[in-house]
Amino acid sequence: MTETNNNNDGIIVGEISKVANSNPRINRVLSMLLDHFIMCLLIVPLGFLIFGLGALMKDNLNNGIGMVLVFLPFFVYLNKDFFNAKSPAKRILGFQVIDRKTNNPANELQCFVRNLTICVAWPLEVIVGLINPERRIGDFLANTKVITSEKQKLKSIFTDLKNTNLKMNFIGILIIGGIYFYGLSLLLPSMN
Repeated sequence: MTETNNNNDGIIVGEISKVANSNPRINRVLSMLLDHFIMCLLIVPLGFLIFGLGALMKDNLNNGIGMVLVFLPFFVYLNKDFFNAKSPAKRILGFQVIDRKTNNPANELQCFVRNLTICVAWPLEVIVGLINPERRIGDFLANTKVITSEKQKLKSIFTDLKNTNLKMNFIGILIIGGIYFYGLSLLLPSMN
């Protein structure tokens, strides 16, 4: 029997898993690409909703609130590993982000910091992921690495969501995210 027949997530995920199991370098890049695809499926509708609401309320919206709304989908993207240090693709393909010092799952702040480089260096991150499957540029910044872990279904995110208590790390993520996106807004002249 193939993995596709044993996998309840469907034919596409089964085929992706077969390809991913063939080579660790392909594993890692495939995980990055699958995460990008899944997160785009999540944040593009959110972006359209935000831009639609912004267009309807443009007279009642100040620049600060507008900026927050524009960057909200990107903030969601950067926090894709927030629950148990596993993004949707990492759950499907069996990966987890861990702290290099403790070998425990990376905390929420580390996961956020490691994803900050995605907005500015995504193609370079893919190349580094091909060269070093355990660590991309963001992993060097956050002192993390990616290891193999048990595969999980996507719906396990909802279980992790229910069991999550917000910690001080979340405040750090909000502060760093605010500074990061404010800096990006200064780089984009049309946003000012």
